Amino acid sequence: MKKLLLFIMIIMATAGVNAQTLKGEGSILGNLGYQTNYERFGLEVQGRYVIANNLRLAPDVTLFFPKDKITGLDVNLNFHYVFNFSKDKQGFSVYPLAGIGLQNNFYGKRTIMVNGENIEQKSDNTSKFAFNLGGGISLPLSSHSFLNAEAKFMFAHEDNVVIMLGYGYKF
Repeated sequence: MKKLLLFIMIIMATAGVNAQTLKGEGSILGNLGYQTNYERFGLEVQGRYVIANNLRLAPDVTLFFPKDKITGLDVNLNFHYVFNFSKDKQGFSVYPLAGIGLQNNFYGKRTIMVNGENIEQKSDNTSKFAFNLGGGISLPLSSHSFLNAEAKFMFAHEDNVVIMLGYGYKF
């Protein structure tokens, strides 16, 4: 009985799902967000290209503003599977995401205190590969523009969550 009720609920919930993300569609987004591990804000540019119905490729580049003389630059390649919920061609879409990324941090020259002594650290940088998992939601404003919210967990040497809010344009 429980399985039957669950099946009926799933059918009812997906009745409004509409496959409107078609192969060949593209869009570009500008996002503003926050990275939890380093507690810093960032700007992101993301492109999207639908490679198969409801499956899109979404590369992005994010610049994280310096905090404690550490600047970040992340480069990611994610895949989204889009679920469109619409009624009369008005609605929203949600998507899970999975992908890979490269986390780059640039450490500026600084002085730190160790055992009561000031030690000068030279500038340095690190690059680490990451595996991304997350999801997002898009809300259309017109036939060509939309708002977007996305959160992803980046599994890497220094795990973190990145939360982004932005505006996109479809072409």
